[in-house]
Amino acid sequence: MTTHARIGVSSHDTARNDWVLNLPDHSPVTHGMLQLDVEIDNDCVVTAEPLLGSMHRGAEKLFESRDYRQILSLANRHEWTSAITGEIGVAQLIENELGIVLPETAAWLRTLLLEVQRITSHLAFLAGYPWDDEVLNDQLRDSREVWVTHLQHFTGGRMHPMVTVFGGLSHAPSTQWLTELKELALKSQTNLRNLSENFGQQLSTIPHNLGTLTIDDVTLFSLSGPIARASGWQSDLRAQWLTLKYHAVESFTVTTAQTGDVATRLQLLLDEVLVSHSVVIECVEACLPIIDQPVNVLLPKVIRVPEGRYTSSIETPLGIAQWYLESRGDKYPYRLKLRPSSLHSILSLSHALKGVALDDVAKVVASLPFICGDADR
Repeated sequence: MTTHARIGVSSHDTARNDWVLNLPDHSPVTHGMLQLDVEIDNDCVVTAEPLLGSMHRGAEKLFESRDYRQILSLANRHEWTSAITGEIGVAQLIENELGIVLPETAAWLRTLLLEVQRITSHLAFLAGYPWDDEVLNDQLRDSREVWVTHLQHFTGGRMHPMVTVFGGLSHAPSTQWLTELKELALKSQTNLRNLSENFGQQLSTIPHNLGTLTIDDVTLFSLSGPIARASGWQSDLRAQWLTLKYHAVESFTVTTAQTGDVATRLQLLLDEVLVSHSVVIECVEACLPIIDQPVNVLLPKVIRVPEGRYTSSIETPLGIAQWYLESRGDKYPYRLKLRPSSLHSILSLSHALKGVALDDVAKVVASLPFICGDADR
């Protein structure tokens, strides 16, 4: 007999739902009051519909009442596990249209910061998965914490770095900070490799083909990022990003897989974290000899973008975020729209949860890295 139920992804969202998922409070997927409207038969999900919108706050309308520099401080409030990608996404859009060329040091530092945020983002989702082994959970959380703390020493903020300006960065880190970052990356990389055996053992307990998304699902839902690459998608915009320095980093590789199930997605997240450690180390080595050089360019007090319509995309830790700008030549955008990867990732739950036992729903949801507030905007 088929029954209807409403499941809350957040364990605190009890008033509106029939029951809630047993996920740790620090899991990013629980932040945003996402609901799942499901049909159940024999304790298995027959259909699932994600219910979005609880965190809609009209961010795209706020963009229209801010000048371009002020927009940077709003753009980093979407994909908050890697907030600097929002800043750089908007900055890249404006810089492309104004013909602003980044200084060499700024290009290296932006690449470095993007990879640091990829590490903190992926570790947040890995630590938020409902592992049976609490020791592994604590190790992943501790691994992330040291990165966030070190980033805070440079930017001054744990969640909203606000170091990006049009034409580069507001300031450069010290030589000491860079040296300590390299030491941190080497130590963290070793620690993560040491726990990979326990990580693999935990993955082996996850049912094979649980929550599978196929390459056809990737196309259907316009998925991107690690979710898509775990299902066989080969694209990563970082490999094509010529304004930054990925093309000059030897250790940068695009990690892909084929199975597209829960265990594959989790393994791919860890693999990308290890690659990012190597990229960070190379970026530090490239930055140290040129850290005294300029990290931004002089610009007018008021920035105006020529009249027209413009788009720009950026590869964030969660996938491709696309920005659309319509300018009337003023210091404010006439329209500025964001197409977040999290929206597509959440919608794909309707396929990933089909046939999944109720006891495994939390595992499937936690294996899909998304930010609900990013989707709601």
